[in-house]
Amino acid sequence: MNGQSGKRVSVKRVVAAVMRNMDISDVSKNFYHFVEWAFEAERKIGSYKTFVKKTATINIVNKQASLPNDFLSLIDVKKSGDASSSTYFSQSSATFPSNTDKQNSFYLTEDTINVSTNDVSSLDVAYYAVDTDSEGFPTIADNHEDAVSAYIMWKYKARDYYNGKLARAIYVDMERLWKRLCAQARGNDNMPTPIEMKKAAAIWNTLVPVKSLNGLLNV
Repeated sequence: MNGQSGKRVSVKRVVAAVMRNMDISDVSKNFYHFVEWAFEAERKIGSYKTFVKKTATINIVNKQASLPNDFLSLIDVKKSGDASSSTYFSQSSATFPSNTDKQNSFYLTEDTINVSTNDVSSLDVAYYAVDTDSEGFPTIADNHEDAVSAYIMWKYKARDYYNGKLARAIYVDMERLWKRLCAQARGNDNMPTPIEMKKAAAIWNTLVPVKSLNGLLNV
């Protein structure tokens, strides 16, 4: 798991533990709902610990390069191969005319980075990303595990409450537990912007490989 110093756990492990704890045997019916609820919990926790810092070297062609597939939010950009690590690029607020050749400026589109000069062939990009385990499942910071589990269980049992099959006191206790653990997990971490969380959600929900579904039973 690149770029993360703290311990992380797979969302697959969290979901599997919830299913065992609640004696849920129908994996195919509930698994993807649980993965989506896990990200809902992370969004509500609102912490950059949801993500990891990564670096990548990208090649520039015609003043443009594709951003990494897991790119979420930019941290820094600098010229590759700069031994002094001092040639950093600054972000421009606008696009560049075709005849522009200013040094060390760039702007971003949804999928690309565009530089203002032809005098660069590659860039080192530091960025926030959604981390994955060896099977392609998203991961979360280990100190979020209890909060995410509590949220999944609360959401799952909410259906019984709405259908009159669960006592209100139990439902409220589960909600309170989730809120307490959420506040505890949030701590003093910085909160991503709504746009960053929306993009993270899109990445998160494409990371769960179908081939790993059967393996959940053996976690």
